[in-house]
Amino acid sequence: MAILAVKIDNWATLRMNEFFDYAGHCWALSRSREKEDAVGAELEDFYEATVRSGHIEGIPVVFIYENQVVGWYRSAIVYRYIRHPALFLEGNVCADTRDVRLLKQPTAIEGMEFSQNKNYLVIETGDVRYLPLKTLISEDRGPFDVVDYAKTAIDSRARNIGRKDRMKVLLQKCETFAEEIMEDRCQGIGTVKGLAELALEVTRMAADNVNGWYYLAMAYYQLGIVRKGLKAIDKAIRLEPEGDDLLVLKGNLLVSNGCFEEALRCYEEACAINPEDSYFITAGRACACMGNPVAADGYYRKVKNPEVLKAFEIRLGKKKFI
Repeated sequence: MAILAVKIDNWATLRMNEFFDYAGHCWALSRSREKEDAVGAELEDFYEATVRSGHIEGIPVVFIYENQVVGWYRSAIVYRYIRHPALFLEGNVCADTRDVRLLKQPTAIEGMEFSQNKNYLVIETGDVRYLPLKTLISEDRGPFDVVDYAKTAIDSRARNIGRKDRMKVLLQKCETFAEEIMEDRCQGIGTVKGLAELALEVTRMAADNVNGWYYLAMAYYQLGIVRKGLKAIDKAIRLEPEGDDLLVLKGNLLVSNGCFEEALRCYEEACAINPEDSYFITAGRACACMGNPVAADGYYRKVKNPEVLKAFEIRLGKKKFI
């Protein structure tokens, strides 16, 4: 079985790209992330593939930064074309996170030179580099750097406190992360991942905590995990049927799923409970997505603060809205 070696352009982005746990899988690109070409790997470079192969499975993948191995996937699927599992994530190499290893300290490997027009090497069994790489992967040499956002997000001193106090700490941290996301102060995807893990722990500790389900749905919305997000927000709404912010979040998730009419009903319910300007904006956009600019204009005209319209770049009376 050949080994795929992938060149890493920027070591600092490993955790947000090649070693980011997205729904139990990690995704990598076998081409530069700075280019827009659609091809990720020429599968004909592998003895295991043919021109008819759309993907090949069971391929070990090592990641190289400046002639050093920074981590690997013990077994991966390599696709011919780039895939987009989420809005922020793309890749043509996919592995179960249980097969993913990120080294705390890179290890040097000789002869890992890449050509100018390719960010990957296919190393077959007869190559002198094959055995050192195969040994490194199969022996699972460490130490490995594993990040669990749910645990690192909380001060280590909080792990031994009582259940009530721990719940308070978890919710406070959720609120902090949520504010960073809503106010565009989020420094990276780790914040969103952290919110999801923290909120999930809240729901496990107290299934009747509406805030836990709300924060979990918010995180899933940001991560593009729509189905789980809808399940979480439905549980929150059952606990608090009059929660206008809950209804709006459900509407946003439905929009992400292309269910515009259902989303509009959620926005209308929220507006009936609390006629906020931002709610009329979301309702109008749902109408615009359905191809009804007249209805969209009607909602926009209900906005009392003209600065809100300006912030969303909306001009009244337009025939089309984006």
